[in-house]
Amino acid sequence: MLQLVLVGFFAALAPLCVAILFSVQALEELATSDREVTRRVMEATRLGQEIQAEALEMERHARQYLALSDPELATLFESERLSLGEKLFGLQARVAQPGKDLVALLQAVRTVDLAGARAMATEDGDLGRAAALLNQSFAAITEHRRGVQQWLTSSVDQLLEENAAEAGSIVDGLVIQLSFLVFATLALLVSFSYWINKPVQDLTEEIHRLGTAGLSHTIEISGPQEMAALGEKLEWLRQRLHETDQQKAQFLRHISHELKTPLSSLREGTDLLAEQVTGRLSQQQQSVVEIVRQNGIELQRLIESLLDYNQLPGQELNIEEFDMSELWRELLDNYRISIEQKALQLETRGTVDSWVADRGKLKSALDNLLSNAVNYTPESGSIDIVWQGEGDSLAIEVANTGSPIPEEDSDRVFEPFFQSVAKRSGPIKGSGIGLSVARECIEAQGGSLALITHSQFPVCFRLLCPAH
Repeated sequence: MLQLVLVGFFAALAPLCVAILFSVQALEELATSDREVTRRVMEATRLGQEIQAEALEMERHARQYLALSDPELATLFESERLSLGEKLFGLQARVAQPGKDLVALLQAVRTVDLAGARAMATEDGDLGRAAALLNQSFAAITEHRRGVQQWLTSSVDQLLEENAAEAGSIVDGLVIQLSFLVFATLALLVSFSYWINKPVQDLTEEIHRLGTAGLSHTIEISGPQEMAALGEKLEWLRQRLHETDQQKAQFLRHISHELKTPLSSLREGTDLLAEQVTGRLSQQQQSVVEIVRQNGIELQRLIESLLDYNQLPGQELNIEEFDMSELWRELLDNYRISIEQKALQLETRGTVDSWVADRGKLKSALDNLLSNAVNYTPESGSIDIVWQGEGDSLAIEVANTGSPIPEEDSDRVFEPFFQSVAKRSGPIKGSGIGLSVARECIEAQGGSLALITHSQFPVCFRLLCPAH
């Protein structure tokens, strides 16, 4: 199990590591692109500033030379014109499509005739005409220089836009890669979660089946070594429980048969005493004999419940039509004396005269319900029995006064040998299998038995028996 968890962990971690590598690579590409764009923008800005500065400086030296005729100023002018021309030529060589202002500016710088303007001023003595000639040349330079500056600005903007588009493309690619890797990670997590949880779910289902479906089903758990070993231990436990259950069933069969023999003799003796075959009995003696007789009947019913509990599995249904009034008369005759002794108020009413089902199993179920009601109803309490047809089923409700069954015990009361906290009256303690036998008798016919809420009685059992 630990190995599978580790494999799943590292398998899920692998796509995340790949995602980190892709992210680092994309960030490096983005950083390289940003550095290149920054370098080109700074270079273009620097060239623009240098071109502007040298053009202004060249114009200043030209005007000074025209006025002062200093050869050193002419030398500076030529040096600056040469430097400006080299920068413009270099800028022209760096771009694939230089703007028209760049070409025109380079041409205008080359055609400035400083010597001609000076000669005109010397020969004609007309400094104004010479200055006008220079003004015309430098006006063209200024115009084209501004155009070059605008072209540089637009080139920088275009470069930034291209860089932003490239960055967006890198980010989009990274998002796609990360989305795929996240999906792959989730798929791996789901797969390994299924592989890890499936043995646990199988084990849970086997434990639930062990508790609800009996002990005959073999338990097999596949998966990691630890889970398989746990499944083997659970199968060993199932076998031990199955053996114990068989031993318990065998013990119940033996003890039930062993008890029936002396009980039959006891019943016969009490019947003879009750019939006064051995001589007349006083009223007090008859009461004592009746108590012994009733408890003998109750003890016999408990023993028969034990036998029924062991014999119910595998029994075939004996379907027949029977009279409901006669069935209730037989059942109530067994409890008539107990009902009278406890001064219970019994009310029965029904709308179904006859029914088609397994009479023996239905009688056994109703006998256990009636016994439960008589034994747990306090003295001077009430028992209410109602039966009626509901569609294709016979609905029977047996309700009684007394202590209500706690909600947490509403399902457990049908478990074999379980006894709720409610107190049972009488000297004989119940076996705890009466309601279990009743439910199995009804479920064997496709019906149901449940504890329900009644508007007038704290305890009410509802039985549904389908017609056959």
